[in-house]
Amino acid sequence: MPGPKPVQAHEALKTNFPYELVDTNIQGAFTTPAPAEDFDPRSASPAALMKNGLLFRRPQAGDAQGLHAAFDKVFSQRWLAKNRIIPNLQPQTGRTHQLKNKKKTETGYTSTNWAGGIVQGQWATAIGYWVIPTVSKPTEPQGQEGGWNSSSWIGIDGFNSNDVLQAGIEQRVNAAGQASYVAWFEWYAPIQPNSPPYVYQTNISNFAVSPGQTVYCSVQYVNNKTAGQIYFANQTTGQHFSITLAPPPGATFSGNCSEWIMEAPDGGETFSSLPKFTPVHFTTAMTCGANGQTVGNPQNGDYINVVGFNKTLTSVALANDSVTINFAG
Repeated sequence: MPGPKPVQAHEALKTNFPYELVDTNIQGAFTTPAPAEDFDPRSASPAALMKNGLLFRRPQAGDAQGLHAAFDKVFSQRWLAKNRIIPNLQPQTGRTHQLKNKKKTETGYTSTNWAGGIVQGQWATAIGYWVIPTVSKPTEPQGQEGGWNSSSWIGIDGFNSNDVLQAGIEQRVNAAGQASYVAWFEWYAPIQPNSPPYVYQTNISNFAVSPGQTVYCSVQYVNNKTAGQIYFANQTTGQHFSITLAPPPGATFSGNCSEWIMEAPDGGETFSSLPKFTPVHFTTAMTCGANGQTVGNPQNGDYINVVGFNKTLTSVALANDSVTINFAG
């Protein structure tokens, strides 16, 4: 059966949510106000963290050391209220990021569009930092859509399901060799008449990004799996925002995998073709269960590579809390 209309989902989500939701320019998508300048997540109570929409549970004694390190790294930088943006959302109708043509190999997986690390299990949160890669013309021909296109992103679901919540950076090179970069998110689920526009790639036009800058992203299922939340921060510029999403019809919330990916979007090779890119190195890459205690590490996960033009175009290395994707075309 079709899900609720976007306006109905929008109003339902705002009712009795545990933190303040502020409308954006799209129904079903909300941002949250910045905490006070003197607010310190490292010492705030769990109730204060929740009230401010910070759903990264402060680690406790006995939790994995990587979880302590991640919490300290994320909140050691002061994310100032003056640099908090209300994201301007621009859906790119028809542009999607779901996995295509997955195949099992002796040691990993291949596809025509995803390369990176996958941790299977039961997860509610995936986080990581990465440096936005520099892209340029490769020797491979441009895609049918024109030019060369890629996206580096973090997500939940999609490897074993037909829905995925994800956010990242698009790195595109046009036919003339000119590169462009834009931040985006998407909550893809099979398209229905009542699907919100963010089932497609949705660009954040006022969140400036450039190659060489370091970004942080968390992707979460929140409020007892009734909504999705994305936190995105540019460590280099200090800009940051949070967005909470009403689930699209068909979203499963299964949380059976988390990913750190470099992708050829829109189905991949050969409709889109990967540009040459500097290594994409995700660090503080980890995933957590709904209780915030169960932690997944990419070094114990699976890897996937992009194949096209009768060759393997990427090379992936998994390590402790990190995923590295190299261009091998």
